[in-house]
Amino acid sequence: MSSPGRIRETLCHETIEEVVESPHPTYEELLAENQELKNRLQELSEQRDTIERLRGELADLKLQSKAVLNASSDTVTILDPVGTILAINDSGAMRLRGTPEQYAGTSIFDLIPQELAQKRKRWLHHAVETRKPIQFKDDYRGITYGHRLFPFFDDRTSAVRVAVLTRDISESEKALKALRESEARYRAILEDQTELICRYLPDGRLSYVNEAYARYFNKDRHELINRNFIPHIPEEDIRVMKHHTSSLSPEKPVTSFEHRVIMEGGELRWQHWTHRAIYDMAGTLTEYQAVGRDITQKRIAQSALSESERRYKSLFEDSPISLWEEDFSQVNTFLNQLRAQGVHDFRSYFEAHPESMSHCAGLVEIVDVNNATLKLFKATGKREFLQGLHTFFTPSALDVFREEIIALAEGKRIFESETEHRTVNGDLKHVSIHLSVAPGAEHNLSKIHVSLIDITERRKAEQELRDHRAFLNQIIDTVPSPIFVKDREGRFVLVNKAMAEMYGATPAELVGKKGEDFNPHEDETTIFRAEDLDVLDSQKPIFIPQRVVTNARGEMCIHATTKLPLAGKDQILGVAVDITERKQAEAERARLERHFRQAQKMQALGTLAGGIAHDFNNMIFAILGFIRLALKQTPDESKVKEYLLQIQSAGMRASDLVRQILTFSRQTDKEMKPVHLVTLFKEVSKMLRATLPATIELRIEVSPEIQENQDIIIGDPTQVHQVLMNLCTNAMHAMQDNGGVLDMSLEPVCITPENASMNPEHRAGEFLQITISDTGYGIEPSIIEQIFDPFFTTKKPGEGTGMGLSVVHGIVQSHRGSIQVESTVGVGTKFHVLFPKKMEESDAISANENACPTGQEHILFVDDEPILVDMANEMLSQLGYRVTALTSPHTALQRFMEEPDSFDLLITDQTMPYLTGMELSRKMLAIRKNLPIILVTGYSETVTPEHAKNIGIKEFIIKPVVEDQLARIIRQVLESTAREGACQN
Repeated sequence: MSSPGRIRETLCHETIEEVVESPHPTYEELLAENQELKNRLQELSEQRDTIERLRGELADLKLQSKAVLNASSDTVTILDPVGTILAINDSGAMRLRGTPEQYAGTSIFDLIPQELAQKRKRWLHHAVETRKPIQFKDDYRGITYGHRLFPFFDDRTSAVRVAVLTRDISESEKALKALRESEARYRAILEDQTELICRYLPDGRLSYVNEAYARYFNKDRHELINRNFIPHIPEEDIRVMKHHTSSLSPEKPVTSFEHRVIMEGGELRWQHWTHRAIYDMAGTLTEYQAVGRDITQKRIAQSALSESERRYKSLFEDSPISLWEEDFSQVNTFLNQLRAQGVHDFRSYFEAHPESMSHCAGLVEIVDVNNATLKLFKATGKREFLQGLHTFFTPSALDVFREEIIALAEGKRIFESETEHRTVNGDLKHVSIHLSVAPGAEHNLSKIHVSLIDITERRKAEQELRDHRAFLNQIIDTVPSPIFVKDREGRFVLVNKAMAEMYGATPAELVGKKGEDFNPHEDETTIFRAEDLDVLDSQKPIFIPQRVVTNARGEMCIHATTKLPLAGKDQILGVAVDITERKQAEAERARLERHFRQAQKMQALGTLAGGIAHDFNNMIFAILGFIRLALKQTPDESKVKEYLLQIQSAGMRASDLVRQILTFSRQTDKEMKPVHLVTLFKEVSKMLRATLPATIELRIEVSPEIQENQDIIIGDPTQVHQVLMNLCTNAMHAMQDNGGVLDMSLEPVCITPENASMNPEHRAGEFLQITISDTGYGIEPSIIEQIFDPFFTTKKPGEGTGMGLSVVHGIVQSHRGSIQVESTVGVGTKFHVLFPKKMEESDAISANENACPTGQEHILFVDDEPILVDMANEMLSQLGYRVTALTSPHTALQRFMEEPDSFDLLITDQTMPYLTGMELSRKMLAIRKNLPIILVTGYSETVTPEHAKNIGIKEFIIKPVVEDQLARIIRQVLESTAREGACQN
């Protein structure tokens, strides 16, 4: 193939010659020639790509062919018609002690012994000529080789090739020889059998019969083979045979049955046959094998025996007494095994091995039972009895069965006893049992006759008498109240379980004793004695509504007791009712009523606090707003600005106070935001220094590792402040008697995963640790685990509720922190509080907080307080917005209905007369559903952030709110609404 440069040179040369020798070509001719040249270049490029692709495919084909050859562990060679090796696999080359490359191109016949070469040449020539696969085998030095030749036509060379697979089959040849020898032995065994043996195909043709089979039917074997020979068999027996053979399957290939056969002379004989179905690997039925024998004599004997048994059966079945026939032969074998092991005292053995009784019961075979037995045990058939004795045994029956086995083991042939058995439906039957060993079965106990007589009614009458006596005790023991009967001497004649338990005794221990024998409180027993004599002498009952009785545990119980005289007896009946819980419940109800009244007061106080907070929020909102406006108009160097900043700080504190009031009235949740712990330390220390007595020294220590803006956590500042104050207050109480030192320290702590795994309270990460320690009296080790439990306190009544540390623990947990305590009695206590450290840079936070975004949108502001409307109008206008500020929600709604698209944002108060902020928002959203709305409120019992957002309000703000916070919220709402509108478009 010429290179592109050579082609261009030739074309250029030809073009020059044509210019010299021929007329000057036209422009169109030059374009046509140029296009033809491009087409030719394209064809050459495609041919080159095709050649490269074919080369790659050829290389892949070679690799695949080599992989196929080497996949076999046998010797595989590819030969030409004269035996030249074109390819050989690695296994074959290794057997020839070389490599595939070494043998390629050599003759296969040069590599094998000459005595094998001629035979293999003939087979190779035969395969090439016939073009058909062939296989053969040959032997060399005790090794048998199997060969398979597969001729094929090579399209590439138009030549015949032969693939040869050679395998060492010596072991398989030996196995085949052994199989043939085994088959010969098997055939000899079959011929020597007296049983009738045959094999037949699914269509009924016999494929094999042994000599006994042919002789039995008086036939020659050659007359039977490959014939469908069926002797004269009654029709009903043929149906039985077909039923059995048709049910055979690979899972159940064997069946047995008996049938009659009528011989050629007319003699009727009986045969027993076992048929086996033989299936191939695919599960297809290939043949049947049958083994039979003549059982005519056996059937005659069975017939005679049946007649004898019929007579016996009639006597057996018609007896009115329950009769059993049992086989104890396996039990006898078990007893003999024990004797062989040296056991002679069977009673001691069975007492030491009680599980042996269940084993023996399972060895007993119930041969038969009569109709009286079925009636006695309420059985529908005998099959229910043949399952074994364990079905009817009760624990007491098992004890009698043990005595029965011991008697048989000791050689006794008769055994009598009484026991109980369980019927089929679970009822109990009391029976008198009589057992005897049948004559001739003494040596193996194979036949045992048992008779049972139902004595249930007799036992029932006896039991009813015992039950009647126990009935009274059961009744009084069931009653949870103490019941007793005393005689004139004060002795207990009858007591119930509750009465005995009160004195820590049993009824049997109390009967015959006096009350003072169990109750050491003489003041109680003296009163009881006087009351008893009063009832006996007056023969009138008395009722004691409330009496204190001390029980065996030393507990003082309150009883209401009734004592009555028993007619005709000089005895009294007493019934006492424990009313301790009722009295306690009455006291608890009184306490709950007081608690309910207090809760009502607190609820009313909360409602009042919420209302006050609403008005305060409006005023603080206005104050903070106008202060921010005034600060913008005041020069930095002015003393007035300093005054304004102080007023603003006081307003913010007032705002925090209002938040606490709202929290008390359950109107706000905790607000999680960045908290500077150093600043909080300073505030708490100022409050503490004003309240601590002179005997207590306050020390504040902040670790030098905490740089500026590195003391930040995320939390509710009010709650964190509460944690510090509660812990410091507890420390102050611990030192109020003797004075001491109160230490507050702050330091950074890093908890590694290893340290965290050792303490379940800790998590891995960066933390700020607050430590509050005192030098007070410390905490007892026995109660240190309880100090965080609600209502647990060691303070005197009126000094605390026991909720302080419980609240601290809850706050710390809600801030994802932990708290631990160390204390030594007489030395002091330390509380370590860990809060997760905020990892973001605080500079960015401060920058974000100080940012006050502006805008140019049109805002509709609605509030019923004129001062707030004026403040908002001025504040929002200075931020660049166009403002329509109104005090009437109805006017605002009318203005919006006139120009719904002229407003970009609605800011509305919630609590307004005639029309609330929520109602105003719903009406405006019905007109314009994508209107962004900010709802502002100072107090609301019904509106929550979730409720507001459910109707379409974007933000929910609690008053007061400062200028920069409101400015950021406005921008967030406007930008969020713009993004939502862009996504919908």
